[in-house]
Amino acid sequence: MSPFRKRPRRRPAPPSSSGQALVARRPRLRHRRAVSEETHKTGDWSEADLDLVTGDYFVMLAKQLAGQPVDPASHQRALRFVTGRPGGAIEFRQRNISAALTLIGIPILKDFAPRWKLHDQLIDAVDRQLSSRPGLIAAAMRPPVLFTAREPLHLVEGPPPVFDPDQLQPSPRAEQLIARFDPAGRDHANTLLAEAGRAAVLAFEQRRLRDHGRADLADQVRLARAPGDMLGHDILSFKPTGEERLIVVKTTPGGVGTPMALTDDEDALWTTRPDIFRLYRLYDLGGDLRFYKLRPPQAAQVEAV
Repeated sequence: MSPFRKRPRRRPAPPSSSGQALVARRPRLRHRRAVSEETHKTGDWSEADLDLVTGDYFVMLAKQLAGQPVDPASHQRALRFVTGRPGGAIEFRQRNISAALTLIGIPILKDFAPRWKLHDQLIDAVDRQLSSRPGLIAAAMRPPVLFTAREPLHLVEGPPPVFDPDQLQPSPRAEQLIARFDPAGRDHANTLLAEAGRAAVLAFEQRRLRDHGRADLADQVRLARAPGDMLGHDILSFKPTGEERLIVVKTTPGGVGTPMALTDDEDALWTTRPDIFRLYRLYDLGGDLRFYKLRPPQAAQVEAV
């Protein structure tokens, strides 16, 4: 006897009944699909749903910070299934999360540009989820490029940002979040981050002057550590015409809108020597590493430290 069991042969159904059953099934499938589309949740988000979306965002962000591939589309499908929310509503919340993270100097997912309409409930969710992930903040503040780059990091210059009103005047709850995570103070205390930023600007200034045919001035660009140097700047550089330029460098792994801090000496130089003082703001250190320049009295998200 053969060890394989034969599949029993199915008897064909009468043609008329089979055709009727096939036709009858199609409207029912269309009806179920239509009902599914009409039963998406609407209205206010629950705390549980906000925690789901925020927690999932941080799962993707942890992968991005570790240099691992991220598939936002698959995460989006899972969130639609679990929360019952449409994809557009979920993306809005993900972009809100990006805005909240920009306020506190944490890198964001590149697929979700900040959307500056922050509700207190979403800020609460960001606070809860981020507080339970101290390792994520540590990873954000120590991007791999700080340890792998053998040459000064290459800078790409862009214009100063135009801030959204919600960035310039955060809500009281957003102010609490900023104070809790203190992005300006955290970046200021990160010596490894600051040294990488200064080295990048030093190389940029030397290259700029050489491109202008002033190799003699490029050779004189240096860190401001010599006796007699004015307090309140990091780098002594020059214009192509030979005038001095005193540069302070502020570096963050966060986005372009991350708040920054000035020391008392830097603030004094900003006020008393606006003719030669320049502020170079480096951001997105773990990503594209861009920067913009400010000169007094240009406004910026700057505070004293």
